[in-house]
Amino acid sequence: MIRAISLKARILILMGSIIIMLMLAIFISVMFQWRSLIIKNKLESSLLVTQTFSVSILDALIYPESGLLQNEGYLENHIHNFLKKNKGIQFILVYDQSGQIIVRSSYHGIRQFADELQTAGYSTNFEPISQIRKLDAYGWITEITLPLQIYGKSWGALKMGFDTEPTLINIKQLFFFLFTLTIVVAIIILMTIFYLTNHITKSLSQLVSEMNRFDLENDQPIRMKAGNDEIGVLVTNFVKMKQRLAQSKKQLLSAQRQIYHAEKLASIGRLASGVAHEINNPLNGIKNCLYAIDREPKNLKQTRNYLKLANEGLDHIAMIVQKLLGFSRQPSKQMANVDLNDDIEKVLSLLHYRLEKNNIEIVTELSENLPPIQADSNLIQEVVMNLLLNSLDSIETKGRIRIATGLKNDDIIFISITDNGCGIPEKYLDKIFDPFFTTKDEGKGTGLGLSVSLGIVEAHGGTITVDNHSGSETTFYINLPIRGVE
Repeated sequence: MIRAISLKARILILMGSIIIMLMLAIFISVMFQWRSLIIKNKLESSLLVTQTFSVSILDALIYPESGLLQNEGYLENHIHNFLKKNKGIQFILVYDQSGQIIVRSSYHGIRQFADELQTAGYSTNFEPISQIRKLDAYGWITEITLPLQIYGKSWGALKMGFDTEPTLINIKQLFFFLFTLTIVVAIIILMTIFYLTNHITKSLSQLVSEMNRFDLENDQPIRMKAGNDEIGVLVTNFVKMKQRLAQSKKQLLSAQRQIYHAEKLASIGRLASGVAHEINNPLNGIKNCLYAIDREPKNLKQTRNYLKLANEGLDHIAMIVQKLLGFSRQPSKQMANVDLNDDIEKVLSLLHYRLEKNNIEIVTELSENLPPIQADSNLIQEVVMNLLLNSLDSIETKGRIRIATGLKNDDIIFISITDNGCGIPEKYLDKIFDPFFTTKDEGKGTGLGLSVSLGIVEAHGGTITVDNHSGSETTFYINLPIRGVE
């Protein structure tokens, strides 16, 4: 699995890439600019020296021709003396009007450019030529070729070669200096970005940690302080959101309890005829006993017998009312140890009259020595009641309902309720747990029974599924953890 790149890493990569590209662009731009300035300065200074020296060369060429100077070796001596005083000059060549070399400072490497002016088409009107090139004999040189002219007359040309190796060394040193400076500045900027990014993402990480620690069941205050920046606004809004969620949860739980209770009361309404029969029979018996006592008030033996029967009838009525009240009261707020088999028996006792009236056989396969589970007894009874009422509506008359309990494994208890009614059409199977969805006729159901049952089971950390064979049998399976929700 590929791990996602963190926000800090993405910021560093993005900002680092931009900084490095900008620094490289600045480095290249400055380097080429400085290199051009150094070379330009070298060419200009070399041209200036050549122009200054050309005055002396012109004098040395004019004086012998005018008879003012008789020393034939004056030009050569002047050149050699000049070279001794200027160590940076590699060679000096003097050409005549036809482009032939008349004076040279040395013969070293002269063959490489002895006839250059003639080959290039020598004329007396050419502009000064400045160039940097590499010669086998001298290495890198700055070469200046200057026409020797005065008053429109050409006396030839002067070529001087200046040592350029020191200049190139300076350019290399400048390159390494700028490169090092660029790296140092880039590192400083990246470290600054890293520090700022780490500071920002640290606050975000703390906020994410608080979000991960957030639990509606835990009212602990947030440990992170809200600053005056955008992160502080996020923290403040998170605290407000936490408070709103806690309030919403309370309202949701209250509404959920009301829905559960409303559905339970609806179930009781559907049991009304059975409950009325369970109460009406003992009331008629009590009425008959009182009538007999009233007719023969002096018959003490008969009176004691009828009072005993009336007391038994009242006890039966009290038991029915107690069960009904226990089933109808609001859900409790705390889990407790619940005997699942006992809850099922209580629900069956409330349905006893209706089951007998509709001639429905109840088969119970309740596992013995079943461990108690952590649950809300009233809610578990409501789930069983809803499923049994659905089975009754599906069968209507002359059918069979089988209820079984047992251990699925060491941690899970199951309840299964199977009926041989009409079943559920396949097209409705994915909708039966939707709120207010029902296939019953109007007035026979609210459409909340299975939805409420699903909510109750899931609130207990369990699951509820259905195995349906339309037209034969339908089985609802409920799996509940023994230890309840952690």
